[in-house]
Amino acid sequence: MESLSTLLDILKKPFPEEDIRAIYFRNIVLIGCFVTLFLYIFQPFGISTIEEKKFLICLGFGLMTILAAFIYNGLTFGILKIRGRGKILTFGEWILHMVGFMLTISLVNFLFARSLFGTMRWEFLPTMILSTFAIGIFPTVVLGLLSLRLLEKRHQELSERFNLRQRDSDQSLHDDDRKIFDIPVNRIRYIEALQNYVRIGYLDDQGVMTEETQRITIKSIQEDLTDTPVIRCHRSFLVNRDAVISSSGNAQGLLLSLADCVRTIPVSRSYVSIFKDD
Repeated sequence: MESLSTLLDILKKPFPEEDIRAIYFRNIVLIGCFVTLFLYIFQPFGISTIEEKKFLICLGFGLMTILAAFIYNGLTFGILKIRGRGKILTFGEWILHMVGFMLTISLVNFLFARSLFGTMRWEFLPTMILSTFAIGIFPTVVLGLLSLRLLEKRHQELSERFNLRQRDSDQSLHDDDRKIFDIPVNRIRYIEALQNYVRIGYLDDQGVMTEETQRITIKSIQEDLTDTPVIRCHRSFLVNRDAVISSSGNAQGLLLSLADCVRTIPVSRSYVSIFKDD
């Protein structure tokens, strides 16, 4: 029972899915290259019996794998909307997406083999699916788990160092005469992007946490807050660094606790370096 509870806790952990487009495309290409080389080197599924253009055929399966990645992500991001910017993915949800990805690879490569050889019958599709999972799902999940553990450890260590510095430093908010929408900068705790609007979390004149929505993009308001302690920490958040009292770490980055604010603010991996040094 304890092992089951541990497994469920792991599946619920936030997963560090890559959100940088260039790295995402690179990973897709690497998967396609892996499939090409695996098929060419080990020659499973009857590839060893092919006498001509063996490497080109293996390359074709690798290219179909890349195509399958774009098809799957086009479905999940663009059409079905079950994934998207700003959504937090758990490790369990990521595994389910990898299952869907493997099924898409199986179907696309099956159709490629059917058009290439002309004799591939539909009853061979389950074999193609099992073969794809046998090659891909186990190493994919293991590498995903290793990535999860590595980034968790790295961000937790960073969080501990950051908290130690915060305890040893002067945590008082600096006076600042500047205002945004008549809100003093030193009262701002966070600013959240809501498409063409932002939600500003701040302390009112009575010191009560309040939220206010304004029609402006987070990029524009960030420019207005240049040279203030309110800085970008996530694609959807700005945070008042002077108001940070502690942090915790997970695989996706840091979570900041703020003075007089019950809400925690995420710091994505691309912004974690900002909090390494004061």
